[in-house]
Amino acid sequence: MDVDKFFLFLCCVLLTVGLTEGRLRRTRRSACEFGTYQHEGKTCCLCMKGYRVLSDCTDKNETYCERCEDRTYMDHPNSDHKCQPCKICEPNANMEIKDRCSLYSNTVCRCKENFYCDRSAGCKVCHPCDTCEEHGLKQPCTEFNNTVCHDATGPAGTIVAVLVTLILVAIVVVFLLWKKRKLCFKDKQKQDPSRPEEDLPLKDVDLNPHLSEISDVLSWRTMKRIAHRSGMRETDIEAHELNHSNDAKERTFTLLQAWSQSQGLHGAYPQLIKTLRQMNERRAADNIRKIVEKEAQPHTE
Repeated sequence: MDVDKFFLFLCCVLLTVGLTEGRLRRTRRSACEFGTYQHEGKTCCLCMKGYRVLSDCTDKNETYCERCEDRTYMDHPNSDHKCQPCKICEPNANMEIKDRCSLYSNTVCRCKENFYCDRSAGCKVCHPCDTCEEHGLKQPCTEFNNTVCHDATGPAGTIVAVLVTLILVAIVVVFLLWKKRKLCFKDKQKQDPSRPEEDLPLKDVDLNPHLSEISDVLSWRTMKRIAHRSGMRETDIEAHELNHSNDAKERTFTLLQAWSQSQGLHGAYPQLIKTLRQMNERRAADNIRKIVEKEAQPHTE
C-alpha cells in the first residue's frame, strides 16, 4: 500500500514539473525583447541588431543568435540566418568612407573633395566639379550639385558657343563612324558560322551587393585563374591565401572583392562574365548572371 502511494506521489510531482516547465517556456517566449517570428509552428524570439540566427528555437531550446561576421551588419531585429554585406565605397568612382560599417549599420559613403554625385541616380558615381576660370563662380559645388558658373556674355561667349557646337558636331561624327564600323563588324561575325554571337551581360551593373553570393559560386581555384588573367600580382593573390589559409570561402570572397575594385564600378560584371566564358566556365557564368540580373527582369502577373 505504501508503494502504491509513493508511485502516485512521484507521478504527481513529474506532472507538476512538466506543467511548470511549459509555463516557463511560454513565459520566456512571450517576453521576447525584440519580437517573435514563426518557425515550423513554433513561436521563436527574434535576434537583436548586429546578430543573426544560428539555430531556430525548438520545443526544448530558445533561438540561438550569433554576432555578424566581419564586413557584414544587421540593422534591425531579425530571423535571418545571414547578415548583410557591408557596402564598399568604390575608389574608382571617386568615393570615400563617411561612416564605417559596424555590426548595427551599413557603410555610409560620400564623394571625395571637389566631386559631386546625382542623388536621384543613387549616387553610385561621383563626377568632378566644374571650374569657372573664364566667367567666374556663381554657386560653389556641393555634395549633390555641380558648380554653377556665371553665363558667358559678349564676343567671348559667342566664341565659346561656337567651340562647343564644333565639339558636339565632332563627337556626333565620331560616334556615327564608330557605330558604322561596329555594325560592319557584327555583320562579318554573322557571316562566320564558327563564331556565334553570345548574349552580352547588362552594363552599368554594380557588382558589390552580390559579391557574397558570387563567391559561393566560384571556387578558390577558379578565382585565382580569373585574378591571374586580369594581371593581378602573384604576391597579392598569395596574401589572400595566407590570410585565410583555413577558410577557402573567405579567401575567395576577399580576392573577388579586391579584383572587383580593380576593374571599376561598372567594369567588373561584364569582365567577370567574359573571363569565365574564355575559361570555359560557362555554368559559373550563367549562375552569376542569374544572381545579378534577376532584379533586372521585368515582373509579369
